[in-house]
Amino acid sequence: MAIYMAAILLLGDEEDDAVEHNQVMRVTRRILRDVSDPFSIPDNEFRKLYRLTKDTSRVLIEELVPFMPEISRKTAIPHELQILASLNFFAAGSYQRRVGQDFLTCMSQTSLSRSLHATVNALISVMDNWICFPVTADRIQRIKQGFFRNGGFPGVIGAIDGTHVAIFPPEAEREYLFINRKLYHSLNVLVICDSNCEILAVNSAHGGRTHDARVLRSSRIFAYLQRRHREDEIDSWLLGDSAYPLQPFLLTPKLNQMEGTPGARYTDHHVRTRVAIERCFGILKGRWRCLRKERALHYRPQFAALIVNACCVLHNMAIRWGIPNDEIHLDELDVAPPIPNNDIDEERGEQTRNRVIQWYFTN
Repeated sequence: MAIYMAAILLLGDEEDDAVEHNQVMRVTRRILRDVSDPFSIPDNEFRKLYRLTKDTSRVLIEELVPFMPEISRKTAIPHELQILASLNFFAAGSYQRRVGQDFLTCMSQTSLSRSLHATVNALISVMDNWICFPVTADRIQRIKQGFFRNGGFPGVIGAIDGTHVAIFPPEAEREYLFINRKLYHSLNVLVICDSNCEILAVNSAHGGRTHDARVLRSSRIFAYLQRRHREDEIDSWLLGDSAYPLQPFLLTPKLNQMEGTPGARYTDHHVRTRVAIERCFGILKGRWRCLRKERALHYRPQFAALIVNACCVLHNMAIRWGIPNDEIHLDELDVAPPIPNNDIDEERGEQTRNRVIQWYFTN
């Protein structure tokens, strides 16, 4: 009995020590956080940590704060630090605990998780201000001119492709929907960009098993472009690879053409113009490393999709603010096999493609 009581007392002492240690850690962390100032570090170090400059980060914080939860406690983490810690997480692609242990952050894993959710939700709230498909005549014309200058292909209002963002295997009955052709779990993210690699549309709601063409057909952009074509908008189109169905508003390369023929010249300009989307993916994943295959987002697919959208918003902010990108990450080129689609739209798409070849690439 005496031995039993001694063990209880010893265990109680250990629990008391653990509680006291955690309390000391919380107090110490808060003190370190209160005296830290991320804006005091050199500019180049700041951009390495947060991928944005100090001035643009201040603008970002000012835009996001109205959409963040209100702070009610004196000891609460300031909005500024919550946003910067989230930027560090996006940029590093590391675990929450490791990011929270940074000397400028000093947060527990749970605090960083709450900050990340608040920041992501705020970025989604302003998403429509930063990612919007061209609908006005002036903007459409500017985008067409940009693509024509870069690749010599007329009428292009966007380059389209899909990219896979790795996620942790979800605990769900339909887990198989997220296993892609490379046999890892992912989201198949559809992106449309302009010649400057600014994202015009993004759809991250599909698992890696879903084919690129099916992701497009289920998107609002596809319905919008169909409606525009029925309204006689016949001189504007997207450029996609051979995985996509040929449509009057989506032109794909003409494969196996003899060198020097109009069809070969068409395909050459098509490839040179559509390379903008590959560069867009390289910049996006080079700046926000959490989207890389080797990092994998350890979240449920729904929140992982929100993180992808949030990073796309930050990507456009960096593009518009002219922040140089020091790193471009190139994924392994993977073109999904085409899905047979012998319908009337594909026939009209073939007519449109032949018309473009006849107009611009015959001479």
